[in-house]
Amino acid sequence: MSQAAGVAKDELAKAPATSARRRHNTNKSAATSSRRHRARKGQPYLQAQVVHYRPRVSVLDKELTTVSYHGLVNFLLLLLSATLIRLAIENYMKYGILVSVPGATIEARDWLATAAGMLAVAASFLVALAVEKSAIPACSGCSSAAASPIGVDAEEKRTIMLHAANLLFVLVAPSYITYFYIFQPALGTAVMTLACIMFLKLYSLSAANFDLRRAYRLGDKQLSSDPLQRASLQRGRLVVDVKRGTAGGPVHSSGGTDTEDSSVEDMVRSMVPLTARASFSLNARVLDDICVAGNDRIDAKADALPRPRLRVRATTASEVLRRVASTAEVDRHSPPAGAVDDGSLSDDGAAAKTLADKHGSHAGADPYGDAAGRPKRSAIHYAVAYPDNVSLANFGYFWLAPTLCYQPSYPRMAGPIRKAFVAKRATELVILCVAMWIVIQQYAVPTLVGSVRAIDTRNPFWLSERVLKLSVISAAVWFLGFYAIFHSGLNALAEVLRFADRAFYLDWWNSVDLAAYWREWNLPIHYFCKRHIMMPLVSPPLSLPAGAGVLLTFLVSAVMHELLFGIPTHCLRGYSFVGMMAQIPLIQLTQWLVRWRGPESGLGNAVFWISFCIVGQPLGVVQYYYTWVKNNP
Repeated sequence: MSQAAGVAKDELAKAPATSARRRHNTNKSAATSSRRHRARKGQPYLQAQVVHYRPRVSVLDKELTTVSYHGLVNFLLLLLSATLIRLAIENYMKYGILVSVPGATIEARDWLATAAGMLAVAASFLVALAVEKSAIPACSGCSSAAASPIGVDAEEKRTIMLHAANLLFVLVAPSYITYFYIFQPALGTAVMTLACIMFLKLYSLSAANFDLRRAYRLGDKQLSSDPLQRASLQRGRLVVDVKRGTAGGPVHSSGGTDTEDSSVEDMVRSMVPLTARASFSLNARVLDDICVAGNDRIDAKADALPRPRLRVRATTASEVLRRVASTAEVDRHSPPAGAVDDGSLSDDGAAAKTLADKHGSHAGADPYGDAAGRPKRSAIHYAVAYPDNVSLANFGYFWLAPTLCYQPSYPRMAGPIRKAFVAKRATELVILCVAMWIVIQQYAVPTLVGSVRAIDTRNPFWLSERVLKLSVISAAVWFLGFYAIFHSGLNALAEVLRFADRAFYLDWWNSVDLAAYWREWNLPIHYFCKRHIMMPLVSPPLSLPAGAGVLLTFLVSAVMHELLFGIPTHCLRGYSFVGMMAQIPLIQLTQWLVRWRGPESGLGNAVFWISFCIVGQPLGVVQYYYTWVKNNP
């Protein structure tokens, strides 16, 4: 007790001294400035003093990189705020209050049809569960290599057909109900959104369990030797090369897959622990200098660095984060605070961590690492083994989880649910949804009504003015919706489910080309397309070029967008389909601009904003609204 009192007394004694030193430094600085002022006043020939004594550049010159534009940015934000306030006042003086209570004018028929569509979506989930339960093999390793070299027998083919019929149902039934029985586009969009999400989830669930079931039949408990990686298509028939690969080790394919394994990535993998990865910021200026193992440096911009420094080739902060996170080895002894790894599949297919204690491995052994301690890229490990994962609880968790890629287990957060965090995110979600409703009712609807008259008069200037005016509203709704769904909504859901992987998006607003935007703005969709479309196409036995995977990815996305927007508005004109397929040449254009002027020029980013927010979105909204009005006078 006396020792604590002594420490407190010493601190009180030091406080006046510290305050005195601060006053002394302040007075010293003021005295120095005063002496300099007096010295200038005492100089001879004042009007002949030297003014231009060294070479300098203008402040706004691009060569001067140390100038801060913080004040100018503040002015532009204030000017934008003043402009928006003026538009709000003008809108009120012209239209009054247009906002109504949501759902007040919706007929009971629409509500009943919406409930029927959602029941159809739920029924498809139960059907998928029943199909998976009936498809469980009788025993592990009971399929002979001669009878079924890739683990697919007649029973498996029947399971594939049942899943295909169920996937067709989950799209056709809600689409039929929405198109013919739901008049309100908002309710139709809600039904079609749930149907498309369920379609993607069920496809991932069936595809993942297809591979797990094949491994179970073949007796491959380590999930490390896939016969399909040794297969090829010859004259329309699947041929498996039994001489390639080994039964106990992973098989690396060379048909279009990413086989890059440089020494730089090995060094990063061996030195960056999970705790360091978790603390990375998405700020580009911070990521320009990432310190690794004390002194080494990862430069996000440089093309070539001296040998003592590490380099990861990237153009954006998110690219650095992705490359480092995908190659860094997890520190098994220092997991991040509050996180429990249930065995998860990383972006490159490597297990993030082995649960040796749960599976009886001796301490220190890593069955998924090589002789140097690095994880094998094709090692797959889950805390729940097949067929124990085929249960209502496991599939139900995946149904609710904020991901589109099925895994038998996911990284989970330890400890109780943070109720304050959930309440904060839920409050944000409600406030943002109300804000979007007000913006749509008060500002978007009058603009869209004017756009109908502009299209009827075929006045291009009037129509251009409507589209540009709508672009501000569309961008505002887009940003509000993005934050509400991908940040507030998904984080609240992840906290309730204790889902630990909460990287739902990257810094897509800094995208230097359209390809980077489509990879980064919606990570659940990106992971689904990479896992279930790109990788199966470019890997054996198909081994197609990467361009085919890109084309099919955008084709699937175009169909989904047409279902999401065309069916609720009763306008199957292909507007969304054409818009999505047009992204492929725009990607080529923005990538050419980046190669021509470099990523620092901002040309690719400008084309992205113009094509997406200023022209693309508002023009699509005008087209759908015009068709909906004409079809429903």
